[in-house]
Amino acid sequence: MFRVFLFLSFIAIVFGIPRGFDFSDEGLYVFLADPNQQNIGGVFNYDLFFKLFYRISGLEFGIVELRILRLLTYMAGAFGLALFWKNLFDAEKISLSIFLMALIGLFSGYGFLPPTLSYNSISVVAACLWLGIISKQEQSSIDWLFLGLVFLILFYAKISAGFLLGLFTLIYLLWKKDLSFSGLLFLCLPLLFFEGLFYFFFGENGLSRLTGEYGFLFQREDYSVFKLIKYTTVGGFWCFLAGLFFFIPARLKQANFKFYPVLLIFAIVGFFLVFYHTFITSEWSHFLILATFSAISWQMGSISMNEFSKRETLFFLILLLLPFFLHFGSNVYWLRLGIHYWVFWLFALMILLKGASPEFKMRFNVFASFCSMVLVLFGIWFTPFEGEYLWNATRAWEYKSGKKILLSEKQVEFLNAIKTEIENNDDTEIVSLFRNPGILYLLDMNSPFSAAYWKSSQAILFLKNGDSLDFILFNELEPFPFDRSAWVLKKELIQPNGEKLQILWKK
Repeated sequence: MFRVFLFLSFIAIVFGIPRGFDFSDEGLYVFLADPNQQNIGGVFNYDLFFKLFYRISGLEFGIVELRILRLLTYMAGAFGLALFWKNLFDAEKISLSIFLMALIGLFSGYGFLPPTLSYNSISVVAACLWLGIISKQEQSSIDWLFLGLVFLILFYAKISAGFLLGLFTLIYLLWKKDLSFSGLLFLCLPLLFFEGLFYFFFGENGLSRLTGEYGFLFQREDYSVFKLIKYTTVGGFWCFLAGLFFFIPARLKQANFKFYPVLLIFAIVGFFLVFYHTFITSEWSHFLILATFSAISWQMGSISMNEFSKRETLFFLILLLLPFFLHFGSNVYWLRLGIHYWVFWLFALMILLKGASPEFKMRFNVFASFCSMVLVLFGIWFTPFEGEYLWNATRAWEYKSGKKILLSEKQVEFLNAIKTEIENNDDTEIVSLFRNPGILYLLDMNSPFSAAYWKSSQAILFLKNGDSLDFILFNELEPFPFDRSAWVLKKELIQPNGEKLQILWKK
């Protein structure tokens, strides 16, 4: 039955690929794949790969292609997790059921944020591949090279996660006494090669962007180290608290404490109080995160960890920590983004349940696949990120020559209204402020200097006093960054999500 739910999730994903679009985060994702889009001082630098691919092949990835690419990379990530499971338990071959369970866990990532390939989905897949390589008893030169490719991906997609995972990897290999000069050389080769290649073709690379005068940390005050640590640790605290509620009665049950059912009732009440207290946005997917960690805690309290080998215990702990490693560097609270990392806690729970009966494991697989299917349906079709029901996306919109996407009636009317205001002006320099870069992308335009503008300080850094601009699309989510008296309000529109958008002309 769990394969049926997985198949239904797959169908929901595939049929959603040509429909809908989010002007905010998804606008950033697609701009990072646009070979003509500047990304000065970007912290997400995987756009260099798309620019290189375009330089070599002349092919450009659009919205549909990027969504297909995300689905394919999830399959690669599932293979990495299946390989990890094979290595951990010294199995003869990769298990198909484990591969499918990995897909179930990865598909849950569609429950929050748009379905297009993003730095979050890339980093999760990279971590899956990392597990498949690092779980081998010994690493060969080829393994070191592939490990270097994984860290290469993390360096360009999410450097903060790559730094933490890289540091942990070095400590782990030192502990194993498996660190060698030749291994380090193979580990560094991919990064050195591509950094040199990018600099040769484009005169810039990841390192030059990070260390330049427009480095990303100078653009956004919400990316301070203190705040990034806070965003991650707050989620960890609430998960730990919810888990503690269940660990205690499970341990007391093992000690034959006859009143443990009373404590279990308190645990359930405490769990729902934690969920209610952390239910601060419209997303409810963190319920599954809290529930999974609670199940892990109950199981840990019900068994002795001596039943597991040191290696199994080590990788169990790694699976628990991976979501926090991968989240670090995000300015989105952990409990919102955590559903992307659910697959790792799912596999951690599967390790604890390795001694369960086949019947129980099958019921567990069915339940997990059902939960994932619900997340997929809501995340893509019922409540898509910053959007409306996906079945309302019936109007074809050509955003580039030969590239179309199905949008809702409201979105098409909104885009046509903007297009009418700016289409008769040649050599127009226009910027979209704030958090809505997808508007420009769908109008086949580019954003100056940066793929997206989230803060006023970022706009001032790049655009100075705004004299180089002809038009500004301004939604009032942040203070206006320039001299307001130099701009005249041409038209005010209502975006499909209900926000106001002002079209400002330079006087």
